[in-house]
Amino acid sequence: MKSFKKILSAVMCVSLIALCFAGCSSSESDGSITDETLLIAYTEENSSFLYADENGDMTGFEVEVIDAIFDDIKGDYTSYQFVQVDEGYTLGEDVAYTDEEGNEYTAEILAGGQSKNNGTFNVDYSFTKSVISDRVITITASGSEITNYADLHGKKVAIIGDEAVAALDNNTAIKDGLKSVKDDYADIDAALSALDAGKIDAVVTDEFTFNVLDNASSYAVLNGELETIEYVFAFEKYSDYKDSFNEAISELQDPDYNDVDEFTPIVESYFGYDSSTFEYSAVEE
Repeated sequence: MKSFKKILSAVMCVSLIALCFAGCSSSESDGSITDETLLIAYTEENSSFLYADENGDMTGFEVEVIDAIFDDIKGDYTSYQFVQVDEGYTLGEDVAYTDEEGNEYTAEILAGGQSKNNGTFNVDYSFTKSVISDRVITITASGSEITNYADLHGKKVAIIGDEAVAALDNNTAIKDGLKSVKDDYADIDAALSALDAGKIDAVVTDEFTFNVLDNASSYAVLNGELETIEYVFAFEKYSDYKDSFNEAISELQDPDYNDVDEFTPIVESYFGYDSSTFEYSAVEE
């Protein structure tokens, strides 16, 4: 495992040791990290994607995917672990973990809900095909007179989630025509309650937030979206490791390899519906 000159401070090293969580690998369950450990970096827990459960074990969509494909992508590694790093951590430059003897280890993968086309992401990293996608959508009451985005002109809208805020900001023609934008509702349930009460005319949010609701089918969703957010696994720039990931996920998805599609049920269990947009052909690579 290669080392880098950029060294985290002693305080950060201690923090990283404390925050390092083991992946569910049968070959290693004691939390130790060696040159044979595949490190997967994340900056913060991200609901549904990657988070620690009540026992401190890492779980989530990306954790289950890694667990399912590890034997196909491990190469010379014998185990894997997720390690939390500072915001702004860069694969290929920053040390992800330093042990008590001063040995430094860098991460091979950046996870935790990484979206392409975000800032300089496309310039800084190589990454898989889009694994899953989340649309920013607009919700109205069933039977509402608002049937398309043009009808939002002069209407009162609530907005839920950072993704929705950014998407509406990028669609200035729509935002500038609104009567008001309310962004202080505590959550999607509070916003929908206001919609039911006629206090607002529509709610802008993302599908991951909306589709898991038990009462989602009782509302109308406008055709089209304000933005599509594509989530990927990221690797150091020019790394060909992404090809192994693409192929492994493709095989996980293809019933010709496993008799059944093992990928889609993982997606649906965390996001409430099939949000996968993953398409890969080894020929095109």
